[in-house]
Amino acid sequence: MNSINPITDCDDSRKQSLLRRMHQARFVRLLIALSLLLFTAPFVGAFENQLGRTLAAVLLVGVLATVLIAASLTVSEKEHQSRFAILLSLACIILSAPAHLVDSAQLRILHEILTIILLIHVIHLIIRSLFRARRVDYDTIAASLCGYLLTGIVFAAGYALLVEFNSAAINTGTSAEFPDRNMRFGDETTATTLYFSFVTLTTLGFGDITPVSMPARMLTTAEALIGQLYLVVIVARLVGLHITNDMAERHDREG
Repeated sequence: MNSINPITDCDDSRKQSLLRRMHQARFVRLLIALSLLLFTAPFVGAFENQLGRTLAAVLLVGVLATVLIAASLTVSEKEHQSRFAILLSLACIILSAPAHLVDSAQLRILHEILTIILLIHVIHLIIRSLFRARRVDYDTIAASLCGYLLTGIVFAAGYALLVEFNSAAINTGTSAEFPDRNMRFGDETTATTLYFSFVTLTTLGFGDITPVSMPARMLTTAEALIGQLYLVVIVARLVGLHITNDMAERHDREG
């Protein structure tokens, strides 16, 4: 005869409840990590002289590592997705520190390519989860925001990669003393790259940083179009889902 231990059953129930709540808030955690990057990068770049280039790079690498880990864990629902995302994030983290501290162009290029692949994979899974969602809640809204912010970060890495091959591809309006350090992804100049990307994504277009080469112009055009299409499609999806749920709940109450 099997005996039932109420204490063990209670512990298992609590663990399952905790895991369920953690899964439901997964996009909120990623949104917090992305917010940390966007608010930390400008201050690290501004205080580079006080912190020192090495410490500034280490701080940015740490924040980027937090974002990459949060992103890989957020979308890792299936085993093959989990392995792919986690391996890519670990590769990006391992490469990021030596790429910028040793100042190796080859390592930076590899780091940026892997980061772009990982984040595109994450965005794809986020958008798929949004279209599979059946109810609009806080985590669904957080997922839509994460997809938008990650799009800006992907293009930021893309601009940094473009500048690695052609330092004159984007005119930052700064001194030519360090032309190859004007726009990078993962060191103290990350804030400049993110700034240009999100100004383009939101179609603000201040004009203080401008694309010069044709690949850079086409990349900025693509980002502006994607940014507008993302808002139109995703907002329409969420609004339509909310209206459908509201009508269904009203029908149930009246019925």
